[in-house]
Amino acid sequence: MKIGFYGAGRVGCTLGRYLKEHDLEVTGYYNRTKEKALEAAQWTGTLCYETVSSLVNENDAIFLTVSDQAIPPVIAELKRSAELKGKLLCHTSGALSSDVFAGTGAYGYSIHPLYAISNRESSYTTLDRAYFTVEGDPEYLDDWVEILSEVGLRCKAISAVEKVRYHAAAVMASNLVCGLYAAAVDELNACGFSGKEAVEALAGLFLDNAAALAEKGPAEQLTGPLERGDAETVSRHLAVLSGTERDTYLQLSKQVLKVAEEKNPKKDYSEIKKLLDENKIR
Repeated sequence: MKIGFYGAGRVGCTLGRYLKEHDLEVTGYYNRTKEKALEAAQWTGTLCYETVSSLVNENDAIFLTVSDQAIPPVIAELKRSAELKGKLLCHTSGALSSDVFAGTGAYGYSIHPLYAISNRESSYTTLDRAYFTVEGDPEYLDDWVEILSEVGLRCKAISAVEKVRYHAAAVMASNLVCGLYAAAVDELNACGFSGKEAVEALAGLFLDNAAALAEKGPAEQLTGPLERGDAETVSRHLAVLSGTERDTYLQLSKQVLKVAEEKNPKKDYSEIKKLLDENKIR
């Protein structure tokens, strides 16, 4: 199977380099900015396609590694430029499903890495840490799962109807954590820490906790006042916090309480539960 890429950014370069180094036939790149396609081709040892039609005609599968907003217009461009019947069209969006390929005549797939690809030069070396999800036309769905698994990528097929919920889960574990971390930095700033000092102070706590959480899961890793049932400490926290930070603390505490009850099913958390119920989101 010959694989080409429309889009020469971080995701396209990372995925293309990884697949090529694991002996799949990655042929090359097309990009609206030709210089970027040339760079990607040189970096991966592949071709730079001059036209969309040549990209489509010379490949069996085409990955659209462009922004979510660009996917529909790129699909329209592909339809205008070449015969798509029988081709395998894949995008790498976490939020969009394979439904965007309806009416193209191609077999459509969403192949998404549950991973933050931050650096074109190095992310391909750690891509095997990612967990890929695949959804789309049943004709080749199992084949994609098998292909990705054979090159060392963990992979699971999901349904298109669950794609938005799946992406929301990914955002909770990655993007929203950035907001939570920023809130913690703000509170340390209020204690007299500079921005740099606050980030450095939290780094060890955050990194060690994240590593253990990923290894053991939330229930096993959970510690702290909520897990202990320390309502007095939680009450003091709520008293000094205000605004969005207080609301965030309160809302997440209710979620953490569910984890605590799972970890300690025989423990009495009624006092903590009463405290959280009495304190409303402002």
